[in-house]
Amino acid sequence: MRPSQQSSRPSIQPGGAQTGSRPPQNRNADFICTLKYSNALPDLPFSGKFLPCPFVSLDRFVEYKATQLEKEHRFEVQSEADVGVKIDLIDPLTYSIPVRPLELNQTDAILVSDETSGALNNSRSLQHSKVVPWMRKTEYISSEFNRFGVTANRQETRVGYKMQKNKKDELTYQDRQSKVDAIAKTFVDVKKKVTKHYNKKDVYAVEELPLLPDVELWKYSFALVQFDADPSPSGVNETMKKTVMGQGQIRGMQDASGEQFVTYFCPNDETLQKRYDDKEKKRLYDPEMIYEYPQCREYTWNVRNKGTKGFIQDSYFFSFRDEGIYYNELGTSVKLTRRKHTMHKRAVLALTHCEPSEDEVLQLDQRLATLLQRGVEEDEADGEESDGNESDEEKSDEEDDDEEKDEEKNEESEKESEKEETPPRRGGASAEIVSKNESSTDDDDSD
Repeated sequence: MRPSQQSSRPSIQPGGAQTGSRPPQNRNADFICTLKYSNALPDLPFSGKFLPCPFVSLDRFVEYKATQLEKEHRFEVQSEADVGVKIDLIDPLTYSIPVRPLELNQTDAILVSDETSGALNNSRSLQHSKVVPWMRKTEYISSEFNRFGVTANRQETRVGYKMQKNKKDELTYQDRQSKVDAIAKTFVDVKKKVTKHYNKKDVYAVEELPLLPDVELWKYSFALVQFDADPSPSGVNETMKKTVMGQGQIRGMQDASGEQFVTYFCPNDETLQKRYDDKEKKRLYDPEMIYEYPQCREYTWNVRNKGTKGFIQDSYFFSFRDEGIYYNELGTSVKLTRRKHTMHKRAVLALTHCEPSEDEVLQLDQRLATLLQRGVEEDEADGEESDGNESDEEKSDEEDDDEEKDEEKNEESEKESEKEETPPRRGGASAEIVSKNESSTDDDDSD
């Protein structure tokens, strides 16, 4: 008789529930086994932040600025339970700085104490490199070792000797007082005039001039123009190239197809003569004169200013004059690349100079006001730093005033004794005072 076989397939109940020996499994668990040991990470000291998208920035679609509520709101960070990161249990008071300074334990005080070089036992240290006659030196059977000879037996002691010699000043910064003295020495050294190069002995200062902002020309905006080749017209002497390029003009134009380009105009002989006459008469221009500049070359341009990404900020240039050196700001950089001529007829630029309009004068004044406002802010910052020094000076002034008052009292007592001995004379004192007043008024008028 065959034994009856029972199937282990779970039976389906009418209610839809299944019965069987398999326990229910959690489909979301990545690790099936039970965790016996866990390495819990420390609490995060700050809230989570959004990562920027490296491909498309959000500013491309809309200019959005987060409010203060959004900045202070803490978003819930979802993390796996088996990672060991407890995001919700962060206590900000744990990382706050205490108001009262804590006392330092004596055991930990050695970690923050100044380095002190202990006294070395010279008698014992000399025994390390002592050479005795009965001890034979180690000999190596190698062509590489014998190539240097016997003089290289102490080569390891000379490696880095020059480097260590240059760092001999490091020993002076081991204690607190030497650090304070070194810092104070920097304020003294910075006041010394530097007349020689720090590395090149033959280079020295020939003349010393003050460096000041160019207040006279700061209101005008300057640009750095870079040509890919020499823009001067062909057939011009080498001596005249600098003069012609100094009088050149650059103008933006547009061809028939609507493409924009830059045209470089050079002055003709008649215009050069007119500019020479203006220089002789010490004037900038003649308002009744027309200056003509024929077209020379055409360029495509690449303009970069402060709003362009990657532009070098705070670019300046210097101008040398008789009274000093003046610096001005370069706010724009232009690179010109030569292109083929598209215009059949060469254009001629006719210039007539005139006085600036009211709007132009207002723009120039605003640009100059930014420079002056910057100087006022720097003066205020320097004044705050010097307030501490002024308090010390006031104390010394008060002491001087007390000494002067004591001297005046002594002089008055001496005068009273003289008056008792000799009778007073009329008109002498008043005449002397008048003469002093007159001399003081003359000095004021002369000033």
